[in-house]
Amino acid sequence: MEARIEGFLGKSVEGKKSRLPACQDKAQSLTGLILAAFMVCHMLFTGSIVFGKRAFEGVVSFAEPFGMTWITNFIAFVILVIFMVHAFLGMRKFPANYRAYQAFKAHKIRFGHLDTTLWWFQFITGFLLFFTASAHIITIIFSEPITANLSIARFANLHLFYLLLLIVTVTHASIGTYRLIMKWYSIEGSKKDEMIEKRAKIKKINFIIWGALFAFSVIADIVWLAK
Repeated sequence: MEARIEGFLGKSVEGKKSRLPACQDKAQSLTGLILAAFMVCHMLFTGSIVFGKRAFEGVVSFAEPFGMTWITNFIAFVILVIFMVHAFLGMRKFPANYRAYQAFKAHKIRFGHLDTTLWWFQFITGFLLFFTASAHIITIIFSEPITANLSIARFANLHLFYLLLLIVTVTHASIGTYRLIMKWYSIEGSKKDEMIEKRAKIKKINFIIWGALFAFSVIADIVWLAK
C-alpha cells in the first residue's frame, strides 16, 4: 500500500522525493527495448519466407533445435509476460480521465511539437496493441508446431489482421526506440544547432531502419499470400 501511495504522490512516507517513478521508467524502457529487439528478430524470422519455404523451415529448425517445438510456445509466453509488464507501466502515462485527455489534446495543438505528436501516436498504437498483439501472442502460446503451411493458412485467413498488427507495431516500436534514445543517450554538442542536427540525424536513422523493416515485412506478407 505504501508503494502505491508513494507512486501516486511521488514522495515516500518520510516526505522524501520518491525514486519509484524513476525505477518504473527504467523498467518500462527495458521491457520496451526487449520487445523492440524481439520484433526485429520476429520480422526477419517471418520475412525469411521471401527466400522460399525451405528457408523459413530452416529458420524454424534453428530456433527449435532437436525438434523442441515447445521453445516457440515458451518464448511467446515470456514475451507475453514482458508485454503485460510494459503495458501496465505504460498505462501510468495515459490520461486519467476525459478532462486530462482534453488538457493534453489542447497542449498538443498549442505546443505543435513533433515529438509530442509522436507520443500521441504511441499512446494510440499502444492501446491498439493491447488487444491485437495480445491475441496474436496467445495464439502462438497455444499453437501447434510452427510450419510454413500453418503460417500460410493463417495469412490466408487473417491477412488484414496481420497487416493492421504490422502497421500498429512498427509505428509504436519506431517511436518507442526513438524516445528511448532521446531519454537515455546524451546528445552532446558545442552549440545548440549542432545538438539539434544530431538529434534530427538520430531520428532519421531510426525511422529509416524501421521503415526498411516494414517494407521487407510487407513484401513477405505478399509472398505469404501468394503461397
